[in-house]
This record gives sequence, C-alpha cells and structure tokens, in this order.
Amino acid sequence: MKKYQYQIIRYLHDRATGEFINVGVIVYSAEYQYLNCKIISKYGRITSFFPGADGRAILKALRYFEKEIIRAKQLFSELLPVPEDLAELTRKILPDDDSSLTLTEVKKGIDLDFNKSLTDLYRLLVTKWQNETDESTTSDADVWKKKYKKYFDEYGITAKLTEHEVETKYDSFQFDKAWKNEIWHCYLPVSFDLQNVENIRSKVYKWAGKLAELATASENIDVTLLTSVPRKHLELSSFIQEKLTLKSAEITVTLVSEADAERFARGLVREMDEHDV
Repeated sequence: MKKYQYQIIRYLHDRATGEFINVGVIVYSAEYQYLNCKIISKYGRITSFFPGADGRAILKALRYFEKEIIRAKQLFSELLPVPEDLAELTRKILPDDDSSLTLTEVKKGIDLDFNKSLTDLYRLLVTKWQNETDESTTSDADVWKKKYKKYFDEYGITAKLTEHEVETKYDSFQFDKAWKNEIWHCYLPVSFDLQNVENIRSKVYKWAGKLAELATASENIDVTLLTSVPRKHLELSSFIQEKLTLKSAEITVTLVSEADAERFARGLVREMDEHDV
C-alpha cells in the first residue's frame, strides 16, 4: 500500500457562520511524485446552496487553482526536491486569507492507486450528498399535503392565502402561500425527512443560503418554514432551529414542527381574523 496526503477544497460562503460546501479534492504523494486534483465542473452546486453566490467567479477561481496544480506537477524533477508536506504546495496557490475558497488541514490515507483514491474521495466528499432528494422519504410537497394542509383547510386558512413574489439583490422568490397585513407573511413547507444526517445538514446549509439572500429584499417579510424532521434524527432539531431562525429589521424567519401544526394553525387564524383577512 502507498501513503498519500490530501486536502479538501471548500467554498466558504460566510466566515461568521462557517457555512460551506466541498468543491474539490487534492491528492499528493511526495515519494511517488504524484499530484492531482478534482474540482466541480458546474457552479450550480454552489448556487443551489447559496443563491447569492457568484458561481461564475468561484468556478473561475477553482479552474485557476486546477491549472496551478497541473503546473506545479510539471515542475517535479529528480533534480529538484519536492516538498514533503502538501500544504507547502497548496498554500502558494491558495494562501490562507479572506478568500471564499479555503483548504482543510492535510489528511492522510493509503491506497494502491492514487487516481482511484482521488476519484473515491471526490465522490465521498463532494458529490455523495448532491442528490439528497433521492433518499427523501417525504418531499417538500408532501410536507404540505400530509402534515399541514389539513389544518390550514380545517381552520379556513388555505382559502385566504395568495401568491407573492419577493425581489432580492440577486434573485427573486415566488411564494404560493402568503397573506399581508402590515407586511407579507409567507409560508414554505420544507422536508428534512432524509435518511442520512449529512443530507439533512447539507439541506439546512442550502436553506440558510436562501434565507440569507431573502434578507437582501427591499421589503420587510415574515417567513415561516413548515418543517418535518424524521423521528430517528430529532437530535438535529436544535441545529436546524439555530441555523435557520432569523430576526432582523428586514426579515423574520421562524420554524414550525409538524407536532405543532394544529396549534400553529389555530393561532394563525386568530391573527388573520384580527386583521380581517
């Protein structure tokens, strides 16, 4: 077996909250003079998690990094000693500064085939959770139909809801369940009913990015996420609440669990009646 080092390339969307997604992997062996990397080929992975991100610019920076890795590999020679530590190579290409692209600490592994290691690491660390909906037991639409709609119908709320579009700095969001008094109140069903913990975390970060973009809207809005979390992962409820609850001058985001669906509907209809909706 051959020893190798590797680092994960991450897009760090917000340093304050630490929200990130993995966008590439580098594998290195000084002994065998092997150096290679694999990066995402499309920026849709980034903007699906963080709508406000400049996907084209990030992908351009990743491609530059890839070219520099290839150039560094071409400089390998028996006449020039190669660095023992992968970080010595990568920090010259991607310094540890305020860039949105960052590198993890150097990790180690063993394998017979470094190309296979690179492919396996890329699949495990970058693309494995890309299609989390494939493992969902309850879709976002199902959350509404199976968990909340019956209560909204029972209390006469559904008929009072309308559509509303919110324009943000970089995008626009269409809500099909909304009503207005002083501000617009918008309701979104979101399923966190996924089989794998990492899938749930990835979807939470994705929604955190969407909500951050909504906070750039010129109008004040109140957003309620109508959520569903699988019983076997209820320990993630506090994580979901912490990451997605927001309160600022521009936007308020609250979460409702399916256990509180009827109680929420009762309170909502009283509020709507007070405003003669």
